[in-house]
Amino acid sequence: MDTSHVLSLVESYGPLIIFICLFFGVVGIPAPEETLVVIIGILIHQHTLPALPTILSAFFGVFIGFLSSYAVGRYAGAPVFNKVTKLMKMSDFKVQAFKEKYEANYKKALLIGLFIPGARQINPYLAGISKIPFIPYVIVSLIGTTIWVVPFMMLGYATANVVTIRYEYLPFIGIFIGLAFILFFFIKHKRKQANSKK
Repeated sequence: MDTSHVLSLVESYGPLIIFICLFFGVVGIPAPEETLVVIIGILIHQHTLPALPTILSAFFGVFIGFLSSYAVGRYAGAPVFNKVTKLMKMSDFKVQAFKEKYEANYKKALLIGLFIPGARQINPYLAGISKIPFIPYVIVSLIGTTIWVVPFMMLGYATANVVTIRYEYLPFIGIFIGLAFILFFFIKHKRKQANSKK
């Protein structure tokens, strides 16, 4: 789906198409999510879209997408996961070790993965498959939705009349932010290790 087509749909159908595109983008059907959220910010600035309904549709499109993927992973994902691990020839020990590692780090995985296309779609399913408790998952999803939607929307709003953004580069901005998060947690982990040795 190219940018001009997305823009046309958003201008024609407003908050409804925003909710649908972001929901399915998180669930796993290809959609230019970063591009869409930046466009939303631009259109709000230009008064083409109503601010509050548009912001809410974007937020809940992503958030409900996370909850839906989690539910699918929790109640129907195990058979698929088992088939994939068998195809990868992972032993039961390695599978269990992977699950334990994910359970210990799912918050970081979800928050960082939001900014990395592919990881954004896979992580909610893994959280469900790993039986991450629902309430903590909801809290992390709310935080994640906020820190993903707000910056891209603000980018569009703030630059609407200032610079021309090359939409095809937006996913790379998300990847850059994700890598920055990884670097931050890596440095924090190393410092913690160094302090524990003292």
